[in-house]
Amino acid sequence: MSSPSLPAQSLRTKYPGMRAREADVMRRWLKLHEQEYDRFDYNVRIGASRDPGPQYPDYVRTTARVSSQLRMDAVAWKGEQVTLLELKNSAWPSAVQQLALYGAVWAAEHPSLPKPKLLVVCRSQDAGTPPTAAAAGVAVEVIGYSPL
Repeated sequence: MSSPSLPAQSLRTKYPGMRAREADVMRRWLKLHEQEYDRFDYNVRIGASRDPGPQYPDYVRTTARVSSQLRMDAVAWKGEQVTLLELKNSAWPSAVQQLALYGAVWAAEHPSLPKPKLLVVCRSQDAGTPPTAAAAGVAVEVIGYSPL
């Protein structure tokens, strides 16, 4: 028995953890690339968390643990190969550095998986972003401002 087809990700009106501009960049990128991947995860937390301790109620501890972890915008899966996505209206070298950190933490937490691909998706980028991305092994895709 086959499972019912899921709606296209590019048709979503919201994505977990994304503000309107990030969601628009995600939606536009998905219209171009959604078919290249098997599935997508959003608002993914990785890395160590900080627990304030048992003297606090469970809801406070849970919130503290989650909010102290790194938060990735999206993870695109193609089999076991992941592409970590960072979405920006305008990309700066700091976005590349942020994604390189996510890639290192992801690889450490998932040693049995292939090294993640790293992709910044943006409408525009500053002049320092391409050389920073090249040095860090991060791809940058500029989708521009015009609607698809």
